Amino acid sequence: MTEVLTQKTSAGHKPIAYYSGLLDPVMKGQYPCGEALATAAFAVQKSTTIVMGSSLTLYVQHAVFAILQRGKRTLTTQKVILSLPSLQVVRCQPVNPVTFFAHPVTDDEQVHDCANYVPEEESKVGEDPIPGSMLLFVDGSSFMDQETVIRPSGAAVVRAEQKDHLIPYR
Repeated sequence: MTEVLTQKTSAGHKPIAYYSGLLDPVMKGQYPCGEALATAAFAVQKSTTIVMGSSLTLYVQHAVFAILQRGKRTLTTQKVILSLPSLQVVRCQPVNPVTFFAHPVTDDEQVHDCANYVPEEESKVGEDPIPGSMLLFVDGSSFMDQETVIRPSGAAVVRAEQKDHLIPYR
């Protein structure tokens, strides 16, 4: 289940928070309207910390109050949904939460060139070895221990003693 807490502005609904979670197995086994009721209660419960008593409009595609009046075993959801006196429930068509995040650039907004913000790569590492320096090779390894679920890793640094048997990597 996914929920988006939005704030109504002159340009439409602006996303404030995005909630995602899984229904518990009991609620997952409910009929679709019962799942919607549980999801609505989850959305209201999560948003109360941000809303803090201000008016809240819950947009759902199911008749939540009708389900509360007729449904059995809805005590928890009744407590959550009916505990907010400033809650208004509006029935609407399903909305894709991703559409709230798509924000086309308008003429009023300043457009910048992203390439100017990315620093250019500095090539401090050369291909040719420094004359008279040690020639070192590094090799790393890692594996997953299934019993302890720990990933030990190690590295080895080896110094070349003779340069006769080395094959250059290019």
